Amino acid sequence: MKTKERIIQASIELFNEFGERAITTNHIAAHLGISPGNLYYHFRNKEDIIHSVFEEYISHMETAFKPTEGPMTVGKLADYCDEAFSSIWRFRFFYSSLPGILLRDHTLQQRYLNVQEAVSGRAGVVLKALRDNGVIIIDDHAIEDLIQLIKLVVAFWISFQMCQSNDVKVEVPAVYDGVVKLIALVKPYASEEAREEFERLQQNYRARSEL
Repeated sequence: MKTKERIIQASIELFNEFGERAITTNHIAAHLGISPGNLYYHFRNKEDIIHSVFEEYISHMETAFKPTEGPMTVGKLADYCDEAFSSIWRFRFFYSSLPGILLRDHTLQQRYLNVQEAVSGRAGVVLKALRDNGVIIIDDHAIEDLIQLIKLVVAFWISFQMCQSNDVKVEVPAVYDGVVKLIALVKPYASEEAREEFERLQQNYRARSEL
């Protein structure tokens, strides 16, 4: 792995472990066993590193949550739940500090809004595909509201968890609990035929959240 990529990956690791605001470029360099000058050869400052991390986040979001071929089923919905978990866990520092990071960098904020717009479009395609396959019963207006609620849970679940305890470190089970809540948003719209499948899906993630 090249040094620039090592810096990006180490930054994600340290930001996730200790919080983005607590980590400096010196911390990152020391963690990697390189000189600050070597780090500055690749990145001008910490904000430059955050931009590169965000590019990785964008790449992840562009490959995840894409509608699949064939009829949309609860089983395929489980794949999207796994993608949501992966996104929240992989970039949890970003979700925990979202307002602060975006408010101090308008360029990053616009990139984030563009990504969210694309994700909303994909979510709408998935929900309509579930409806077309008889998995859920929902009208277009309710779909728009549901998309906003899903985005709200994904974007702020980590922050919410951090506010519930003096221990600011969020562990894997708490993120799985967020996936349980995502399923809870969709489950009320389940058709009679799909209700048991939704219940099993939710129980599966609830079990993981209780480990």
